[in-house]
Amino acid sequence: MQDKIIETLTNLADTRIKAEGKARQDLAEEAADMTRAITSYSLRKAMETSADAMPWRILLEDQEDGEMIGEFLKLRKRLTAQLIDSTFSTSSCMIVNEQDRMKWNGIRRFLQDTGYLVSALEAAERAAEEPAPAPAPEPEPAKPVPGHRPTTTQRKALELIAKGGVRRTQFGKGPVRIGSDNGRIYADTFAVLDREGWVSVDTSKSFFHGQPVELTEAGQAHLPA
Repeated sequence: MQDKIIETLTNLADTRIKAEGKARQDLAEEAADMTRAITSYSLRKAMETSADAMPWRILLEDQEDGEMIGEFLKLRKRLTAQLIDSTFSTSSCMIVNEQDRMKWNGIRRFLQDTGYLVSALEAAERAAEEPAPAPAPEPEPAKPVPGHRPTTTQRKALELIAKGGVRRTQFGKGPVRIGSDNGRIYADTFAVLDREGWVSVDTSKSFFHGQPVELTEAGQAHLPA
């Protein structure tokens, strides 16, 4: 049981940290290209994935000198207490306020994504304490769900991207737009699809000509059969 949960925690941490690394690399490449403007989209993506990865980085660092499951449970309690006592940043700098908001959202997602593991541990502990007339197989924790399920609006956006012809564009310092030949996709909706790893963007193309957008295997899995 514990081996399975440790494997799940390790896999989830690896996924979040790799997503952060990719976002940082994309931002670095954009910043290094003197012919392109540094966009709020790339900066926001790097900040958001960094906030998502931070609790997982803390877990991996804390468990180096201890036992992972014990450190995991202590980290959840510590982050829950911090979240309860937290207040919103009221800095005059909007970037500082947004960074603070993303930090707490990252902590919330960590707690939400690992809640079922705590339930599995508690169920196993209760089963071990109850006398059994005969040996029974160990209860297995629920299988982790890879990411979130798309909303109706997000699923429609995935279907539009599957039809092809979707590009991400930006002119000058204007807003990032998601162009589609088959229907409208809002930038906020697209940001969620990108964060969940349901779409990929060809960043080798310029914003002016449009960066092609395609579904990943994870995104295709949410399309109707």
